[in-house]
Amino acid sequence: MPISIAVLTRDQNDLLSLLQTCSAVNVTVFAPDALTPHCLDKFDCACVLGGTQTEPLVLSVGCREIVEDFSASGKRVFFEYTLSFCQNYCMPPQSTRFLRLVCADSTLAGLPEGTLLDDQCNLHAAPYYSCNLAKPLLVYKKGLSEHSRQLLSAQDLADHQQYGLWLETPAVAVCSFCLCNFVRARFAPVGAWRRVIAALLTWLCGAEIALPTAGCSYYSTDRPGSINDAAAAAIGWFERSGVLLNEGREGVLEGLATEILPNGVQKSAAPIRTDCAGETALAYFFHHLATGSETSLRRAAALEAFVYDKMQIKTGRFAGMLRWTNIAWEVCYQDDMARAMFITLFKAFYGKGREYLPQCRAALEFLMNTTGPDGLRPARTDNLNMTEQGFAALSAKDGAFPCAHYNAFYLACLLLYGKMENDARCLAVGEQGMRSLMKAYPGTVREQSETQELCRLLLPLSWLYHATGREGDKQLLYTVVNDLEKLRHSSGAYLEWDSDYSAACSKQEGGECSLLSRNGDPVADLLYSNNWVPLGLMQAYFVTGDETFFTLFRAHADFLIHSQIHSADPRIDGAWARGFDVNLMEVYGLPNDVGWGPWAIESGWTVAEIAAGLYSGLLKEQLKGFYQ
Repeated sequence: MPISIAVLTRDQNDLLSLLQTCSAVNVTVFAPDALTPHCLDKFDCACVLGGTQTEPLVLSVGCREIVEDFSASGKRVFFEYTLSFCQNYCMPPQSTRFLRLVCADSTLAGLPEGTLLDDQCNLHAAPYYSCNLAKPLLVYKKGLSEHSRQLLSAQDLADHQQYGLWLETPAVAVCSFCLCNFVRARFAPVGAWRRVIAALLTWLCGAEIALPTAGCSYYSTDRPGSINDAAAAAIGWFERSGVLLNEGREGVLEGLATEILPNGVQKSAAPIRTDCAGETALAYFFHHLATGSETSLRRAAALEAFVYDKMQIKTGRFAGMLRWTNIAWEVCYQDDMARAMFITLFKAFYGKGREYLPQCRAALEFLMNTTGPDGLRPARTDNLNMTEQGFAALSAKDGAFPCAHYNAFYLACLLLYGKMENDARCLAVGEQGMRSLMKAYPGTVREQSETQELCRLLLPLSWLYHATGREGDKQLLYTVVNDLEKLRHSSGAYLEWDSDYSAACSKQEGGECSLLSRNGDPVADLLYSNNWVPLGLMQAYFVTGDETFFTLFRAHADFLIHSQIHSADPRIDGAWARGFDVNLMEVYGLPNDVGWGPWAIESGWTVAEIAAGLYSGLLKEQLKGFYQ
């Protein structure tokens, strides 16, 4: 006979939808303020679900008495995100953005103690007091640095205000955060949360509850498909997601921020970045080359025009500088400028248009005028504090910053422009910078990880060899590729790795933070590392003619096919998110970064770079002649 469950909720939600599809239970839904005396008497158990709204649920006095009488009769009750229950009550809700839930009891769903679970950017109404009978099941913890498991201390277990899910009494379970929309809020890992939900319902019903196989995930990955399928889905994402602004005439939004609210809404990353606009133009340009799409050609042209007509300084001592964003108006990151210029350089190189090549050269001139004799530039320049003397000093002393993250793409642009236009100054500065950078190799200055530096060097070293034709430069390219191959996972991804954990963002709190917890963790970064690989490997193939690079490209493209997001939500369908667990094949990773956590989706750095790289592979036969 099915178990009868009374569900008190203000709105329909994921947990309720799952219950309604379970054949083992009969569900009756009540509005929390609509209970009448004895209306719960016939039920076996009850759920009070408050997590559908920002404010925790507070039962009216009359309804509370009915629920407490039901509980006093010995029947089990689950309270979710309610401000008061039994003899306890809770604090106002706080964000869980930088917290993770830790499994405190291995009897919960059979998860090992210390298993880490992410509830995204949730709300947590912590209990003021601890019942003597309270038994913690999931406990919140800040500053966790492991990827998937970290044991709690006795002190952690005693801190009842960090309890997330617990048994208040043997017959009352309490959840202090918004759990009921766990599907749309993309709790991770999906499999672990499915087990938690099943275990919670099994406890509530007093009998094993098997959840339906479908309905526990908001998206899927690991689907079969082709490179063309993945690239086309990525190109479609720009319009579906709404990041493309006025057909490109106003640029693109940065993308989607990492915060996913309890109702499943993912925040937008609203800045309009010059680099993202140029990178998206490049993706549309390659799509045009591959398909002949006139729409993509128009969008590429509009985005390229935005880069130079709207975001480039025209006069004064900063003339030529490409602004970073519509907000950071007077800031210049040279490597971001460089990727904004890729569209112009590739178009000219492939004989498809040179209309913005003078503006591109002006941008390179500004950068060279603020580059040291060693060919390197500091991480960024800020016009606010750049006096005449300071401006001049940048070109008078070595930049002494051998970091691929900040300098390699800039140097690559100098080399390609110099080779294409026979520009001696661009060639000299580009080559000098790459020599200084590779002199430090493999101990270059790392931002996120060693993997990031390796991935980011593929294209610049390809263009160095293309510019010089020297065998030694060709060998540098092979050295980096061979070192990167040591980090390849069986999925085709390159895992995050940092031999001595020397990266500036390694295990940070309160700032930008690497996804890397420990070398060997199954985590791939598609914002700082793997996203540069397709275009880089194809450029290596084009300049060397070595089919080995195309074979490596195909293997990595297979990973990208199977890590692409498929969802009914158009804001994420066809995209890739930053943090990807290659064992779980889902978005999951250390959430400590203040701006770009696992679910961050960058329009330029990630989706556009990958799409352009994939299309360059599809255009192998069409493009290889340009490099001979």
